[in-house]
Amino acid sequence: MKRVLASILVLLITSVIKGQDSAKIHLLQPNRFEQEQKMADDDFTVITLKEDGLGLIREKNKFKSGNRTWELLLLDTALQLKHTLEIEIDQRKKLAAYENSPGYLHLVFNNGEVSKMALDLFSIRLSDASVTRYEIKPELMFQLTHFIKVGENFVLGGYVNNEPAILLYNTQGENIKVLPGFFQRQTELIDLRPNLNQTFNTVLIDRSDRINQRLIFKTFDANGIELLDDAIPIENDYGIQTGISSVLIREDMSIVGTWGTRNSKQANGFFAVPVDPFSDQKIKYTAFGELTHYLDDHKPKRAARIKNRTNESLKLNRIPDFTNYIMPYRLEENKSGFIVLAEAYQPSSTLNRFPDTYPYYGGYGMTPYYTPFWGYYPGTYNRLYNPYNYYGNSVRNSDDIKSTQSVVVAFDAQGKVIWDFNLNLDSYRMPSLEQVADFSVDSEKICFLFKKESELIVKNISLDNQEILETTEKIKLLNDTDEIRSESKTAGVVRHWYGMNFYVWGQHTIRNNAKRDEGNRQVFYINKLVCK
Repeated sequence: MKRVLASILVLLITSVIKGQDSAKIHLLQPNRFEQEQKMADDDFTVITLKEDGLGLIREKNKFKSGNRTWELLLLDTALQLKHTLEIEIDQRKKLAAYENSPGYLHLVFNNGEVSKMALDLFSIRLSDASVTRYEIKPELMFQLTHFIKVGENFVLGGYVNNEPAILLYNTQGENIKVLPGFFQRQTELIDLRPNLNQTFNTVLIDRSDRINQRLIFKTFDANGIELLDDAIPIENDYGIQTGISSVLIREDMSIVGTWGTRNSKQANGFFAVPVDPFSDQKIKYTAFGELTHYLDDHKPKRAARIKNRTNESLKLNRIPDFTNYIMPYRLEENKSGFIVLAEAYQPSSTLNRFPDTYPYYGGYGMTPYYTPFWGYYPGTYNRLYNPYNYYGNSVRNSDDIKSTQSVVVAFDAQGKVIWDFNLNLDSYRMPSLEQVADFSVDSEKICFLFKKESELIVKNISLDNQEILETTEKIKLLNDTDEIRSESKTAGVVRHWYGMNFYVWGQHTIRNNAKRDEGNRQVFYINKLVCK
């Protein structure tokens, strides 16, 4: 009998141990790339190329005949260097936009001003690093804000005399087509995005009628022929602030973003609306206080008060009064619906100092930190150049922005919230508004990742039972004898790469304890991260 009891006890203990082990977060760091960094070296811009790897680009202090040299490194998914290129650019021009399409990386350089100066576009084939260069001459006083590739053509979004404009550059004929129907006053272009079927979407906010404002969605084929037009009324007292369109990974289409009261710089919640030009549809507005986890970064009593006030306001058909500064960054599509990633932040005292070159923000209630510069490849968003950091408008001061939390919210096809989760960012300071954390999702779980100096904060959430596991991991070094002496606090973030893979980059000062006589080395690094 004792032996039987002992056997049962062993089995129970083994089962508990296995259960504990299965509940652990497994974050693998299989690969690391290092590049020695000198004090005079500029930082790399890291570009996600999905299963094709990563692109790293930076300026060099190398000049020739009025041109400046830019260095481009192409890495594979194991972070092995495949190709190194040098590109010569007019020294007056800077990197303005980048885009990844299957098998290619596209780079746009301009002088960063509203002018007729030609844009230099480089298309790099990733298989052999061959380069095709295009010179795009808009012949208009054009301010670039969006850039995508559709079929064999490039589409540029921006503004001409403060009115939205879409230009299509045909690579075969090397000519520009100006799409009709966009030159409208008091109208803002908030999204330009390619679909999976070689078409593309535009989303605008029409504020020409102060009472009857509209959200306008259009779809075009690769040659700029309009295929679909849907004008969606925006209710009185509501103001749309940001919006991201889906890209036909699912059969249905939706627009997801943030809303607030008109002329407010802060948001009251998220909205979602299906695209259907053949029937009337209403925008579904969800207040922050209606979400399950959005207020988790507040003290429980305050969160409860906000939720109670929200419910009382909604019963009286009033807009809830709880607001936040928040920016959406990604929109994922899966079988259950549409998942948006957004981050709440606290702005600095420079909030109202935004450039005169973007007057379409003024008076429209948009947060002046919003920038629509995105590149796209299905499943990810590439951060493009932020004009508030580049044109010398004095908003990139030390510790300008405190990011407070990252949130993911899932919507069904009708715009109803399915679930939401958050990751506390502990008021992480950044010199400008920038995405801090990232996530991946599969059929079983969500994996949140966030870099805080030399540590990785990991949060796994089961979609089945909503069990939450959190842990921290040290960023892995090349050698066991390496030791981090310092970490740049202002350089480096985590980004989703492909599948359940991420990468993290930053700058380390490292000492090899087995070779102390060699001193410290300064490195730019990238680690591959795999969330299991």
